[in-house]
Amino acid sequence: MSETHYQLEHVMIMDLVSSFNNEVVYILLTYVAVVSAVICNMFQAAAYLFIRPFSLTAYRKTVSIFQYLLFSQLTFRYDWWGDSEMTFYISDADRPFLGKETSVIVMNHRNSAEHLFSCAVNERLGLLGTCKGFLPSYMKYAPTFGWSMFFTESIFLNRSYEKDKETIVKQLKELQSYPDNFWIELNCEGTRFTAERHRTSMEVARSKGLPELKHHVLPRTKGFVLCARVARKYIPAFYDVEYHFDKRSPEPTLLEMLKGKKHHVHIYFRRIPIEEVPEDEEACAKYCHELYRIKDINYEYFEKHGRFPEKTHVIPRRKHSIFIFIFWSALLVVPPMKYLLDVIMYGSMSLIAGVFLSTALVLLWTWWFVEVLLPGVLPFQVQTHHQQ
Repeated sequence: MSETHYQLEHVMIMDLVSSFNNEVVYILLTYVAVVSAVICNMFQAAAYLFIRPFSLTAYRKTVSIFQYLLFSQLTFRYDWWGDSEMTFYISDADRPFLGKETSVIVMNHRNSAEHLFSCAVNERLGLLGTCKGFLPSYMKYAPTFGWSMFFTESIFLNRSYEKDKETIVKQLKELQSYPDNFWIELNCEGTRFTAERHRTSMEVARSKGLPELKHHVLPRTKGFVLCARVARKYIPAFYDVEYHFDKRSPEPTLLEMLKGKKHHVHIYFRRIPIEEVPEDEEACAKYCHELYRIKDINYEYFEKHGRFPEKTHVIPRRKHSIFIFIFWSALLVVPPMKYLLDVIMYGSMSLIAGVFLSTALVLLWTWWFVEVLLPGVLPFQVQTHHQQ
């Protein structure tokens, strides 16, 4: 055979080995993430039952710690295993406020992977343990991550404004006594951007004489109006947040990023003091539409120039998630591996078979959880399905 053929064969073998090693690491990371998440949920449930009745503040502090321990598994994958990058765009005037105050985050909603890098943003700003969102009601039943968001007081909606209005008002008022700064994410578009949804929403915009958008679905304004009216007593600002993946590579999926595929996301922040948001319901709804018109202009600017129209700032990765991953790995990987080796060395054939069968079932469940369950749940997270 020619030398070229041998070189090609060598490259193919190395690619196969690299792919196999990557899958092994992925399964290990997923096992650690899922089992540690269940442990965190158990402590959160215990706090809900035994601490919350006596001290709401102590309960909130406790469950936020375990949410941080849980969600840091995602930030480790984005920041360190995948070595993905983020470029932040924000004015010098707004930068001192970023991450230092309780805020409503109004972000575009285009890609399932936004959940992963949103966690990484919150981690860099020290808000990962307290971050919240407006979520569809079924999310509270989603194992691990959905349960954690329930314990940390995200707002769960039934996609019916008449039913959800009371829930939103009640929980926003309850959050007034929250002991720490937090971000609560609001996706006014109500659904992820697709060409078909965009076309349908623009037909509605034309029929109502509303601003037409090129890169966003027509916003649903009622959740925005309620936030502005109820939370203005303790939330000093809204943030207009717009993201765009680097144009030099295709947009990733959530699963690709969970598997360590490197990407670069650009994130634009604009602080909107609550005083600028009208209190009147009709005026506030118009303000929301104008906000999305501005968001559309900024997204179009990125499409043309490959960057957002603001100064870039460096917000470095923190190493906390590395130490947390090492802790969970030492706790959840080392003892089972030692036990497995002891069984292989000294156990009976029936014991060895039982252990290997149990291990295979755990790995199968882990695969199902990440490959089947999460892709069917997380892409629809953080929505407010209220009609105009």
